[in-house]
Amino acid sequence: MTTKKATKTSTKSSSKKTTTKKSSKKTSKKGSKKSSPASGKEVRIRMYNVGFGDAFLVLLPANGKQRRILFDCGSIQAATDVPMASIVDRIIEDVTDEDGVPRIDVVVATHRHKDHISGFGNAKWNSVEVKEVWMPWTEDPTDAEGRKIRDIQSSLALALNTSLTKPAVGLSAAELDARRRSLEIVANALMLTNEKEMKTLHSGFIGDPERRFLPIKPKADNNSRLLKTDVLPGVKIHVLGPSRERDVIRDMDPPKGESFLRMRASIDVDTSLPPAPFSAEFCHNDYEGTGTLLPTDRDGIKQAGSLTDLAIAVALDKAVNGTSLMLVLEVGGTFLLFPGDAQWGTWHAAMQDPEWQQMLKNVAFYKIGHHGSHNATPKDFVDQMMPDGICAMASTLTRDVWPDIPRIPLLDRLAEKKVNVARSDKPNKIGNTFVLDEGVIETRIPL
Repeated sequence: MTTKKATKTSTKSSSKKTTTKKSSKKTSKKGSKKSSPASGKEVRIRMYNVGFGDAFLVLLPANGKQRRILFDCGSIQAATDVPMASIVDRIIEDVTDEDGVPRIDVVVATHRHKDHISGFGNAKWNSVEVKEVWMPWTEDPTDAEGRKIRDIQSSLALALNTSLTKPAVGLSAAELDARRRSLEIVANALMLTNEKEMKTLHSGFIGDPERRFLPIKPKADNNSRLLKTDVLPGVKIHVLGPSRERDVIRDMDPPKGESFLRMRASIDVDTSLPPAPFSAEFCHNDYEGTGTLLPTDRDGIKQAGSLTDLAIAVALDKAVNGTSLMLVLEVGGTFLLFPGDAQWGTWHAAMQDPEWQQMLKNVAFYKIGHHGSHNATPKDFVDQMMPDGICAMASTLTRDVWPDIPRIPLLDRLAEKKVNVARSDKPNKIGNTFVLDEGVIETRIPL
């Protein structure tokens, strides 16, 4: 499967397109050509500058052909002068064959946040031939538990949006800023705004693609943690998340010591907010020996009546991220880690599993989780498991709503481990590990 030579122009960043074959001969910004592996085989990973969002195209060699996997296509704030429509045009050009038909073997939608799926609202996807679409099990329309989770998240997002869009009277500058930030966060999770995008993922594209909701339901005769498919010959897909266990999914925040962010001891409480949800006669303070509630649960109950809208919006954001796909592609003994926006619960489960632990210690590529946030790349993974000198990519953009993304202590620690990191928002600061192809950053992992 080869890629056609594209000649049309679109935006400044995607004009005068080269073919995929031609772009593989491009030089890095320092002018040194990428060397080919001794086997002649390599995985190519392309990161598109969508701004605050994700879009990664993985190109795999297979039986003399090229297999293509697209991980997400979305943005909540576009990069300068690069609208999402232009990114979609660029991706479609990159996967168009000589016969003029754009083809992708697998489309992966890690979760339904706007910054990961907004691009799928573009009508041009209806002309793209796709063989399979992968989504988290919580998106399965026939799964009662998944539907329940979606309904809870959707209802909360809608209620928050309704509350936050009411006229604001007598609010301070700080309160207005918190309200604005809350609205931006809720907009990313508001399911009603993603209907067109989800319709594409569930019933769009051409070629009648098979939909897989991962991990598949475990049965006596199958391994729900491992996926093999004929459309990706020679590739093993290890499904590390999301878990089907509620306790794992709800564990959204890292405990102290597992985060690059120095979390505050408690949430700042506005005394003008509603009181605690239970009156004194229903409270029992001596929990010693009862075994009914964990300390974290008791703290949550005490704070439940006094959480700010911003705190609730952040909790909702984490809850949706908690359902994100976390996948490891195994290609010829090489491991490529794509964690989406997976949060602490999924990471913790993966790092505790002996089989997955060994894979994490041997990854050759890491798609930095959640745009470089504090709670999507555990400190223990970096310090104890991540190999030195590997390749990593961060699709990111610094925004005032998330001023700590990307997290500088995380980037500093990766630098200490000599990890080769490319940031989508700093394409002119990539090293020789990467190739800059007219705004698209590409790396090649030898097999």
